[in-house]
Amino acid sequence: MEGKETEGMLKMTTDKRQQKRSRSDREEERDRLSELPDCVVLHIMEFMDTKYAVQTCVLSKRWKDLWKRLTYLGFNTTLFNNVVKFNKFVSRVLSGRDGSVSLLNLEFTRRGMAEPKLFNRLMKYAVLHNVQQFTVSLNLSFRQSFEFRPYIFSCESLTFLKLSFNSFDTSIVALPGSLNMPALKSLQVEAVSFTARDNDYAEPFSTCNVLNTLILDGCSLHKDAKFLSISNSSLSSLTISGSFEGGAYKIALSTPNLSSLTVTGHNNHTISSACNLSFLEEVTIDTLGYTLFPNTDLLIISWLQVLTNVKILRLYSGTLLTILRDISNPVSVSTQPPCFVQLKSLILANQPSADISFEQLKRAVEYLLQNSPQRRID
Repeated sequence: MEGKETEGMLKMTTDKRQQKRSRSDREEERDRLSELPDCVVLHIMEFMDTKYAVQTCVLSKRWKDLWKRLTYLGFNTTLFNNVVKFNKFVSRVLSGRDGSVSLLNLEFTRRGMAEPKLFNRLMKYAVLHNVQQFTVSLNLSFRQSFEFRPYIFSCESLTFLKLSFNSFDTSIVALPGSLNMPALKSLQVEAVSFTARDNDYAEPFSTCNVLNTLILDGCSLHKDAKFLSISNSSLSSLTISGSFEGGAYKIALSTPNLSSLTVTGHNNHTISSACNLSFLEEVTIDTLGYTLFPNTDLLIISWLQVLTNVKILRLYSGTLLTILRDISNPVSVSTQPPCFVQLKSLILANQPSADISFEQLKRAVEYLLQNSPQRRID
C-alpha cells in the first residue's frame, strides 16, 4: 500500500509540474507588446528614428496606421543608401501622416547636398502642425545659393529651435529682420547672417518675449548691416562663438537680466552694453591666443571693462596669452584695467597646447585684479 501511495503522490507532483510548465510556455508565447495600448506603443516609437517606426506597420494589422499619429519625426540621411530614397521617404511620411495630430518634435539631418524644395516643405509642414521643437542640420558647403524660405520664423508654437548650416559662406541663409516666435525659449543658429531692418543694425531677437537661451555660432551680418543688437529683457544665457567665415563686427548688448555669457572661437567682435549687466553671474572666455583681423588691440580687455559686474570669471590660457600680449603693448598704458566690483572667483584654465608659465599667469592675474575692491579672490 505504501508503494502505491508513494507512486500516486509522485504522479500528482509530476502532473502539477507539467501544468506549470505548460502555463509558463503559454505565457512566453503571448505577444505582450501587442497587448499594450496604442498610447504606450506610440510612446515607444517616439524613441526610434522615423524610418524604423514606419517599418513597424508590417508587424501587425493593428499597427498598420499607428505611425501616422507620431508626434516626433526624425529624419537622418545616414540611415539611407542614397539621397533619392531619403527624399521619397520624407515626402511620403509628410503626405501620409495624420494631419490632425500636433507635431511636437521634428529633427532633420542632411549630411550631403541639401535640397531646398524638400527642406522648405518640411519647415512649412512643421509650422502648420504646431511644432514645438525643431532641429535642423544641413550641409551647404558646396552650394552657390540656397532658396531659404523663412516659414519657421513665424511659428507661434515653437519653443526650441536649432538651425545648423555647415557652410563656407554664411550669407547663404539670411534670417529676417525680426523673428515672430512668441513662445521661443531656446535658439541656436550656426552659419547664418542677420539682416538689418530700417536702420543700419540688425535686431532680430527683440520680439522673442520669453527667450531664455541664445547661442550664435559662426554667424555674420548680411549686406548693409553695420552691427548686431542683441536686445532682449528675458535673455539669461548667451553664447557667442566666432569663426573665420563669420568675420568680425560690433555687438551691442541690451540684456538687463543676462546671467551667463560665453565667448569662444576665433572671436574678434567688439562687444558693448547699454546696461550694467548687474545680474551677471558667470563669464567664460575661450578665444585663441592670436587674431587674424586688424584693429583688435586690447579687444579682450575692452570686453572685460563691459563685464565688470561678473561674479565668476573663467579665462582659458589662449585668452590669457592675448591679454599678456595686449598689456605689453604701449597702447595699454593709457587704458585702465577693468574694475570687477562683485568678483568672487577667478578661474584660470590652462590648456596643454598653450605654453604659459607661472610667472605669466601671475602677471595676468595682477593686472586683472589691480583695480578690483576684493584683491583676494578664490
